[in-house]
Amino acid sequence: MIRSALLALLLSSSVWGITLSDINDKPASRQKNFLIWQFLHQDINASQAAEAFYQVDNVNERFLFDYAAKSNEAEIKYTAMCLKEQACNLPVIENDDCLMLALTPAKATALKPEERENIASRLNNRFGNVEWLRAMNQESFYSSPVNIANETTLFRLAGASYRHENFNHPLSLDVVDTLTQSPSFSQIVFLTVTDPAMDQMQQSLCAVTGGHFDPQTHFFLAMNDIKYGKFDIALEHLKEAKSRFYSPIDRDKSTFWIYQITKDQTYLDELSKSLDINMYVLYARELLQLPTENYFTTLPTVHRSDSINGIDPFQWREFAEEVKNSTPDTIVNLIDRCDGDDSVGVQGYVLERTYEPYIHNFTMPYDQYMSTISTDQKALVYALMRQETRFIPGLISRSFALGLMQIMPFNIDTISKVHPLKPTTYFDMLQPEISIAYSISHMQHLINNFYNPVLIAYGYNGGMGSTKRLLMDGGRFLPGQFEPFLSMELIGNDENREYGKRVLANYVIYKKILGEPVSLTAIFDNLVQPSQSDSFRAEALKKSFGLSQSE
Repeated sequence: MIRSALLALLLSSSVWGITLSDINDKPASRQKNFLIWQFLHQDINASQAAEAFYQVDNVNERFLFDYAAKSNEAEIKYTAMCLKEQACNLPVIENDDCLMLALTPAKATALKPEERENIASRLNNRFGNVEWLRAMNQESFYSSPVNIANETTLFRLAGASYRHENFNHPLSLDVVDTLTQSPSFSQIVFLTVTDPAMDQMQQSLCAVTGGHFDPQTHFFLAMNDIKYGKFDIALEHLKEAKSRFYSPIDRDKSTFWIYQITKDQTYLDELSKSLDINMYVLYARELLQLPTENYFTTLPTVHRSDSINGIDPFQWREFAEEVKNSTPDTIVNLIDRCDGDDSVGVQGYVLERTYEPYIHNFTMPYDQYMSTISTDQKALVYALMRQETRFIPGLISRSFALGLMQIMPFNIDTISKVHPLKPTTYFDMLQPEISIAYSISHMQHLINNFYNPVLIAYGYNGGMGSTKRLLMDGGRFLPGQFEPFLSMELIGNDENREYGKRVLANYVIYKKILGEPVSLTAIFDNLVQPSQSDSFRAEALKKSFGLSQSE
């Protein structure tokens, strides 16, 4: 594997630790942030920490706390200390500015009513509005339009349990109408309709008709209306959403649901003609027995030692900007620069960006690192890889997930304890062979517990625990009208929800390419059969059956 000089320098320096010289000459970027994050965890002095910290692009609490642990700046240490204060300490914090930094609606739920009132009086809105503290002492919420703004602050920020206890009740038409005028209405809708425990408030939202909300809010309102059998209102929201959505998959999902409600074949035909390759389009084509052909699987390449392979994160950042700003006249030169045996993924990325939405990249780079796994596992790896990075090995996410398979540092640390491949630095994870090997190891735990590609995708993206909770709480993915589609649309994590759909589409295409075609209908049927789709519900059913037999 040929490495660029820059990546080789990073790797060699990382064995001994990141240095300031590694950081100082890099452009502001998430890649540079990753260097700084590692540097702040090393044995450095306050001056070195300051030089690195003040180069962070978009400081968040993670960086602030890491820097505070190394810094001798009194203001930084003071701010971090205040932000970390626990709820039980709020009433005894001496300084008002520190109290305001520490105070959040979630922490305030643990206070007594008199403590909340004392803090509200003490701060007196001098550092920002704290009237929501007094609102917490009300006997009821969303019972009238009078204090909607402060109550909405609590609805949004005090936590799910607080919402369940205080907001899940029928709302009057006046309150619903006032909520639709709130700047936070989109978030109110999202937090309500994606939470199975908010059933009474969900039914109240069925009264919302018309309106000019963002398209995703119209879509969530439509899903909520469908859940409660308000199909005419849902249809209005879906048509509004479809007319305003920008991305192909969002327009396609609106068309799909219009078809689900109306069963008008025209919409199924329209969906099948979409140029995008997504779950909705593939399902429509399966129902109509139509092929999907607008993708490529191979590319002619030549052996070039200087070809851009996407491993160096900083080189890739520069090249990706060139691709983004290219024109039809200049794109050919960029394709030539990644025309090498180790650059199939990069070349496919450039071609897809050039010709989207007409043709899609389903190449299979790095196949040599998957010789020990089954064809089905290979389809899963490629499905995940395509969604995670579009086959670019040098990607570093905002949360510092690394490499082709976007593995988080804490997962790398865990896997490395038992895996025969031992990276000497996190930058080793940008090497395709290591990233793929670690992802296969990580994925095996998911495959042992989830027997459906959708659930495996949820687990890979959001974690096994999160996916288990998704299945075990709230009655999702059970037999019923519009299932499993309704459950898939009402997952409360935006990234996880869309990730599962996209990985599923990738999986279906790769299964076909690898000679093991799979039916979407069968996958959807499996999802709503707890005894077949996952070990957690299957085990719960066995225990339940055992109890009933003993009784």
